[in-house]
Amino acid sequence: MISPDSSIIIVGGGVFGLSTALWLARGGYKNITIFDRCAFDKTFYDPSNGCDGASADINKVFRMAYREKLDYQDMAIECRDIWLSWNKAIAESDPSNLPPAPESRKMQFVKVRYLERRTARRQNWLISHRAILKMKSVCARLIRTNGFIDINAGITIADKACVYARHLCVQAGVNFVLGEHGKLQHLVVDNQGAKKRVIGIKTCDGKTHFADLVIVAAGSWSASVIPEARRTVEATAGVVMFIDIPKERQDVRRRFHPDNYPVWSYRRGTGDDYYQGGSFPISRDGRMKFGFRGRKNRNSTDKTRRISTPRTKYSNDPIDTVPLYALSRMKKVIAQGFPELVEFGFTDSRLCWYTDSIDNEYVIDDVPGYSDSLFICTGGSGHAFKFLPILGRHVKTQLERIPDQFTTAWNWRVAEEGKDNNGLSEGEEGHRVLAKVEMATRADFKFSQD
Repeated sequence: MISPDSSIIIVGGGVFGLSTALWLARGGYKNITIFDRCAFDKTFYDPSNGCDGASADINKVFRMAYREKLDYQDMAIECRDIWLSWNKAIAESDPSNLPPAPESRKMQFVKVRYLERRTARRQNWLISHRAILKMKSVCARLIRTNGFIDINAGITIADKACVYARHLCVQAGVNFVLGEHGKLQHLVVDNQGAKKRVIGIKTCDGKTHFADLVIVAAGSWSASVIPEARRTVEATAGVVMFIDIPKERQDVRRRFHPDNYPVWSYRRGTGDDYYQGGSFPISRDGRMKFGFRGRKNRNSTDKTRRISTPRTKYSNDPIDTVPLYALSRMKKVIAQGFPELVEFGFTDSRLCWYTDSIDNEYVIDDVPGYSDSLFICTGGSGHAFKFLPILGRHVKTQLERIPDQFTTAWNWRVAEEGKDNNGLSEGEEGHRVLAKVEMATRADFKFSQD
């Protein structure tokens, strides 16, 4: 059992690591250090500047609607107020009290209408005539389907949010070791005696850092750090494509401005024709982001351990394209729904590596067999970022053995034989492995002008 005087190492400076560190530090824990191979103090979580974790992004969906999973929905409602309070705090802060990041005073974390937030438990179906007209004006060719509007939803400006959260951690006394000095080589395990324990980490600069507790919050790299987690979580790649709208095309920029264009998610088809994807409003610098999750790819590098390891633009074996299967389907939907974007074509791409658990619930628990010295905090499954302000509160209760509404759902669990397990059962023999997939060329980024 940890105490406020325990030394704690957190591996990973993304949402799970930041939120955990912040809540522990504010709860009286005095010796917390986050290690990460990305120099976030210099790169500011910019995905175009060497940051390839899922948290390092230009924007993320903030959704409130969780159907029957009301515990998550309640947490989203609470988070929304905190996000808005962060906006207010930033706007009212002296520059000396803000992180030294570009445009730090312009951070806007949630682009939403402040409507009916106390009634958000009720999904708001498309019954409003005005809402239907608005949606038709945005994507008339895609509206011939069923759906709902989550009027309390919006977006978070992900990279700016992480910069501010790290700033709050520093203010609370959290230490950071970033860049080459923060790059993990392996966990340090003491096998002497009757019980195995993790006693620290070794970084790639050759140094060993000791701790009473090591928390692995390494996102899609978590199973690479803890091989036992390979049957608990899996790194899977979603496809992200970008369209950059030139400054001189203010007509198009206005069309897709957050005031005029919502976050949307769209599904259709089955089997090989299945489409699941969405889009975000245009960013301040004119970039539009489109995502596809109709097929989740994995990257096996070690067949003996069946671990999917992320491959990104910044990996030792870098990749700067995406599966052609996904790109072709994205082009078809975008050309159908937004023909005014066809002339620009895609200008950039990214494989965004999710950490899928077997049931899309998070995995926040002690790792069995390490005498409470190793704790895992991962499994975002594509819906964790918005919980940045309070996720760490629930991690803290798990660490302190205080049961709450998430204790059972987030405990350590493994894939069961004979079940799909959210795709984890496929392993390296499945058809989703990147090495078996035809990849797009830069020429494929252009739309057909037919």
